[in-house]
Amino acid sequence: MFTTLRHTLPGLALGLAFAAPGFAQEVRIAVQCPPVPACSDWVYAEDFATALRDGGMEATVFSGASLGKDPEIVDQLSQGLLQFGVTNFAMIAQVDPRILGFLAPYVFENSKQFFRATQETDSPLLDGIRENMESQGIIVAGLPGLGGQMGLFNDSKDVASVDDLTDLRLRAIDANQVKLFEAWGTQGVVVDMPEFAGAVQQGIVDGYFNPPAVPLIFNHTEFLTHFTDLKAGTPFRAALMSKDWYDALGDDEKATVDAAVETANAKNRDWTYAAETSEIEKLEAAGVTVTVPDEAALAEFKRRSQEAWDTLMPEGSVAEMQALADASRN
Repeated sequence: MFTTLRHTLPGLALGLAFAAPGFAQEVRIAVQCPPVPACSDWVYAEDFATALRDGGMEATVFSGASLGKDPEIVDQLSQGLLQFGVTNFAMIAQVDPRILGFLAPYVFENSKQFFRATQETDSPLLDGIRENMESQGIIVAGLPGLGGQMGLFNDSKDVASVDDLTDLRLRAIDANQVKLFEAWGTQGVVVDMPEFAGAVQQGIVDGYFNPPAVPLIFNHTEFLTHFTDLKAGTPFRAALMSKDWYDALGDDEKATVDAAVETANAKNRDWTYAAETSEIEKLEAAGVTVTVPDEAALAEFKRRSQEAWDTLMPEGSVAEMQALADASRN
């Protein structure tokens, strides 16, 4: 799936990995973002690396896409040429699109339920996703939180209900998200992220559906002056590990890696909970008006979002997601 090299030249790939000097000693961890505390990928990677070092293993975090962008990272993981990486969850969706259901609005009530579902609850759905990834040579070590909950940003007005959306156009990531916005009663326009700022300036779109971390990282708060806190889902990433590398470790090293993964996931939970508050404060400090819809308005957003679940999730997976959500409630 990720590369033909894994299937055509597996012996060469493994030979390159295990022949590298210091393979058993140094764990290389790749992330795309720069080394900044606002980036959950880098924070997670550093927590993982620190835990490995505490366990006697050498580990180095390579930030700023110095080892490649996400597709290149997963190719290296699949071949056993890289040990660990934190990427967009879309890398999992290429193998098993059922992962998309975890970001469908209002599947989970809050981030605590999301983490219970992904880290504590027995789930045939997640087991199947993990198995499909492992068939491609990659272990899913975690689904780290990206920050605060999903909401709406725009450049012109407060949005307190779906009725306030009628004259706004939102940047969509794909045709499926366009249909979600249609369910909300507004228009979506597919725009690539690098073109977003220009699209706002040209009046093509007025905003987007994202967590607070996105405009804070990309400085979009300079023109996106209104945020509606919809609490519509926990954004997340993918912590991925090379199966070839892990399988070749000794029992003691595997135990160290397992403990480091557990530590990184636990620290990410706390980081995510804190970010949900601190990011709102950062938005307000940047001059963004934050609107929290009342319960009736949120209920209408939720009702309309649920109508779009069949579009946002692969065929047949809605019932699986609902079962996992039910099992992870308190």
